[in-house]
Amino acid sequence: MNKTENDFEILKRIMKLQKQSEKELLKIWHTMFDENPEIKSRKYMIAKLAYKIQELAYGGLDAETENKIRNCAKEVTKEKTVTAKKTRKFSPMIGTKITKEHGGKIHEVLVVNDGFSYEGTVYTSLSAIATKITGTRWNGLKFFGVKK
Repeated sequence: MNKTENDFEILKRIMKLQKQSEKELLKIWHTMFDENPEIKSRKYMIAKLAYKIQELAYGGLDAETENKIRNCAKEVTKEKTVTAKKTRKFSPMIGTKITKEHGGKIHEVLVVNDGFSYEGTVYTSLSAIATKITGTRWNGLKFFGVKK
């Protein structure tokens, strides 16, 4: 079998995964891995099995590269965990308008993709806007009445 035929056979094996049921994917999984999948979703199992098929056919990553990837993944996981904990408390939908009367003026804040827009400037937190409005440090959630 030449390289092109081999590549075609590998591609056919990977494409066949798309048509497998979750039960069939689990059966294939157990022929390739010693443990159960971390996530039992078709999408995850197909991706992981496709990678394994290619790894067996063409060879895997060297140990140094695997270590670099593992370390990067740990850092990203740490960052996402911290971010998720912070954003879980208050995450309004984009387009939400938050209003506050202060000092005889109505202040309007719009939730945008990357934060909160106030008077043409995008801020990463409501606290920064509350501080700008009052001149003193405030918890933005309390100032805008979003947190009881």
